[in-house]
Amino acid sequence: MFSRNGIFQVRLYKGTRQYIYKSLKTRDLNKARDLAVRAHYELEFRKEEQLPLQIKRFSEVLNEYAKLRESQNARGTYRHSNKANQQQTSDYMLRQIVRVSKFWHEFCGKKPVDKIDNALLRDYVDWRRDYYHRMPVEQRPKNHSLNPADKTLEWETTFALTVLKFAQERGYRGNKPTPTFRHKAQRTKTRPAFTLREYSVLYKGIRRWMHEEKDNARWRYTRELLRDYVLVLANSGMRVGEANNLRVGDLEKFTDERGRENYAFNVNGKTGKRYVILRANAARYVERTLERNSRWQEEWARTAAVGAKQHSRKTAQHDDWLFRMPDGNKIITLIDQFNEVLKRENITHNADGEKYTLYSLRHFYAVQMLRHGKVNVFDIARNMGTSVQIIESYYGKHATAQELATRLGG
Repeated sequence: MFSRNGIFQVRLYKGTRQYIYKSLKTRDLNKARDLAVRAHYELEFRKEEQLPLQIKRFSEVLNEYAKLRESQNARGTYRHSNKANQQQTSDYMLRQIVRVSKFWHEFCGKKPVDKIDNALLRDYVDWRRDYYHRMPVEQRPKNHSLNPADKTLEWETTFALTVLKFAQERGYRGNKPTPTFRHKAQRTKTRPAFTLREYSVLYKGIRRWMHEEKDNARWRYTRELLRDYVLVLANSGMRVGEANNLRVGDLEKFTDERGRENYAFNVNGKTGKRYVILRANAARYVERTLERNSRWQEEWARTAAVGAKQHSRKTAQHDDWLFRMPDGNKIITLIDQFNEVLKRENITHNADGEKYTLYSLRHFYAVQMLRHGKVNVFDIARNMGTSVQIIESYYGKHATAQELATRLGG
């Protein structure tokens, strides 16, 4: 026993040179002794019965797990999925952990972690489906999804299992088996991909929109940026977040076997690090972006100087972003400008009523690569940083029977 700020504490030996520290929440010495003895015998009982030695609430474990992933992200620790001795924590994954933890804190954060079982995980699915329906409209976040997709619920329940496994490894659940319930998506929903005609309408529309702006240099810059950003996404299959995080130093210029100059991108996305090869005919869009950045360096330097004096947000002058906003900072999103062009050209939705987003450019790339039939599905999957199964599930139906028969015929 010892005292801290007049409050008695106790240190209990767990074994293997590990201790449990616990506040006795009293200043009375005799009462503290009784509580310490009781805590000792309770610990011995838990050891004998193979119960968790410490009662941890689920929220405590969630916070502990999130801190671990934050430290891994700060260290830049990544792995490929077949290496079990490392942990992947990309910026994307960290954002997902923060997003999903919010729901689990609210659903069962106060429950002891050893009380979380399969029944509770099943109950979470119904609770989560009703989450935003129960919330007043004015309190709902701007980008909320009223009805979470099956794949979202699958990811969120899988995340809970990961946290419970973390708790099991640290002895917070004693000898209780780890739950196994995970919501499984019942159907695969294909995200909309632009048709060739729609894609042609899109980039011609951006070009017209760009030329309409003659007076405001910053507005003109943003429209030029959107044009090259869209063209690079559609010709590389990169994720939006991967493109936003590209630096000039991530580019590697090379000459292929046909003598064409091209670029490889060293991206760092949700599946870790990989090289993305741009379609050779799109290399000029990267050159155009680099040339525009060079012209705007002086303006960005002035913006950085003014920002330093006014204590505004730090500019990206020294971060060397490839795609940069007019103030020199990295892109957060260009979705508003993109939606404006879609609205102008009347191509906001596909024939099934599904709304197009910037991610539709990634899907357009996959569909077109499959239709061309010049690259096998394994190489497409590797370039996009996804699995062959996902490529076939989401995009395989876009290869027509005639095209497939032609490829099979050799």
